[in-house]
Amino acid sequence: MYYVSRTPTLLFAALILALILHVPTSAQAVWVEVAPLPTPRAFPAVAVLNGQIFVIGGRDANGEPLDVVERYDPGSNTWSAVEAIDEARFNASATVFNGQILLTGGCEGDDVLTDDVEIYDPIDERWESFDHLQDEREGHGTFSVDGDVYVFGGLNEAVQFRDDADVFDEGTDSWEDYGFWTLDTPRAAFAAVSDGSGVLIFGGFGTFGPVAEVEHYVPDQSGSPRAALPEPRGSLAGSKGAGLVFAIGGRNAAEDVVARVDAYNAILDQWEPRPALPEPREGAVAAEVGETLYVFGGQTDSGDLSATALSLDLVTANEPAIPETGFTVDLTGPNPFYRSTTFVLTTDRPMSLTLAVYDVLGRRVALLYHGQVPAGRRVFTWDGSHEAGRTLASGIYLIRATDGQQTDVRRITLLR
Repeated sequence: MYYVSRTPTLLFAALILALILHVPTSAQAVWVEVAPLPTPRAFPAVAVLNGQIFVIGGRDANGEPLDVVERYDPGSNTWSAVEAIDEARFNASATVFNGQILLTGGCEGDDVLTDDVEIYDPIDERWESFDHLQDEREGHGTFSVDGDVYVFGGLNEAVQFRDDADVFDEGTDSWEDYGFWTLDTPRAAFAAVSDGSGVLIFGGFGTFGPVAEVEHYVPDQSGSPRAALPEPRGSLAGSKGAGLVFAIGGRNAAEDVVARVDAYNAILDQWEPRPALPEPREGAVAAEVGETLYVFGGQTDSGDLSATALSLDLVTANEPAIPETGFTVDLTGPNPFYRSTTFVLTTDRPMSLTLAVYDVLGRRVALLYHGQVPAGRRVFTWDGSHEAGRTLASGIYLIRATDGQQTDVRRITLLR
């Protein structure tokens, strides 16, 4: 029989419990279920045309591509069937172009990508063939800015992350290389949201896993960085509404499907928490009509498809969600990280807090702050060093904020 000290184990368990329980309390109070998606699916495309939301293709519970198209009417809260696309696919992308829906690329199943493009005419209510992309893409973005349509990023047939963009030239009726734009972080399964002047690209998966980097692109200019997502994640949904851009769900670096929702304020160049989804989802789609944000489809952490459709009133949900603790810690830097990472401590009132880093055995390795803090946001940086000055080894560490009664914890990974 052997003896094991229980103190570090209990502290570690308490930290993990605090991490699991960190969910904004208003989440289920503001997300409202609407008419369920008739065909449950994950990784479809979405487009809003004439106030109607079109959910296009996707993948069924067996991983097979779908050709199903269904249209949601927010006014009547009803769904109707639309003519199926010619080529079943998932991880495709759609946008509205010249009053029609343009659907590009995607995966046909069995790792077979397509360069096929289809266009939906709302007058004839039919899908027609359109000029093919220059080559195959999956998990890319398609969007229209100033009357031009672009495709950007994604995966190629060699399962390589792309950083390039194409633009459709109506003069030649063909797709051409768009040399102005190159992603700083090649990626796929990201969110791309047009914001009027350009497009905001955020999250996704890259060579080393989910990314938090956010890049903004304007036609005829190179891209520029924006404030990173609070948490790296891919297969997230993105939409705009009420002057903000929303990042919804996805899968993080710990391979967890998350329910978190964040909103980007371009004026302040910062992300703020919003009410979380009632359940974690990845591979969902989001769209905004009027002052309401909708989320459809996707799959849970167990891989089960979700038919539940949700709406969020952006007028009543325009304030950041603050947990009961009155404070929260959000990652803004890289995770995993090599040299240093950053995170933000947000408090809704003045309070006394301790902010520290612990290893997985519950031992404190770095004290970052102890004392009174005012209401607002404070940015902290940690370089992976022990408080005694020595270099720490690679591994998982926990950033913990506490007021002595409640805690908020974030997990980070240090690589040497």
